[in-house]
Amino acid sequence: MWTAIGETLPLAVGLALSPAAIATAVILLLGPGGKLKTSLFGAGWFVALLVLATIAELLVEAADDAAPEATETGVDVLQLVFGALFLGLAVLAWLKRPREGQEPRKGILDRLDGLSTRGALVMGLAQGFLVIKNIPLAVGAGARLGEADLARGEAAVALLLFVVVSSLGVLVPLGVAAAGGERLQPALARTRGWLGANMTAVTVVVLVVLGAYFLGEGIGLLD
Repeated sequence: MWTAIGETLPLAVGLALSPAAIATAVILLLGPGGKLKTSLFGAGWFVALLVLATIAELLVEAADDAAPEATETGVDVLQLVFGALFLGLAVLAWLKRPREGQEPRKGILDRLDGLSTRGALVMGLAQGFLVIKNIPLAVGAGARLGEADLARGEAAVALLLFVVVSSLGVLVPLGVAAAGGERLQPALARTRGWLGANMTAVTVVVLVVLGAYFLGEGIGLLD
């Protein structure tokens, strides 16, 4: 079980470092009812990733029982596709970056200040299910666990650990804010400003690293 969990950790870290999720958590924390809204956002994010990973785990486990060699090949092909997707997304993100002297385009993060508590939950679900980067990571982790032939209880533990680590990008700012209270408001404001200014650069780096990881894992198909 622990080997399978270890194989999913890079994918969980990739999700935890999601710039959009971190920025959303920080922005929500700075507004009224910030801790509650961030908690609901984190709950939506957690549920979405758990659902995606669980579906992938169950599908791959069933396929592996029926045709193990074909399943292994299919997972390798999937990882190569994911690697190419991430590298393509990195190129697109870089091409769409604001040029020098150009104002950054307004995005969904700029409209989070007035988000309701229900809206925070919906935002967590939406980011978990719909952000294109999240789907390959959650599905890739589920596929790894499905291939590992784990007992049902072990698979459940592995899935929960994966999603908890994947949620640290939201949980850490929430925990820091809960522990530090109002004293950390200036630090959170500075973090929001830094993320706004460097969102593209951070996103490109994360996408390139993930693309290289998936290509490295899927290249076993050529053996």
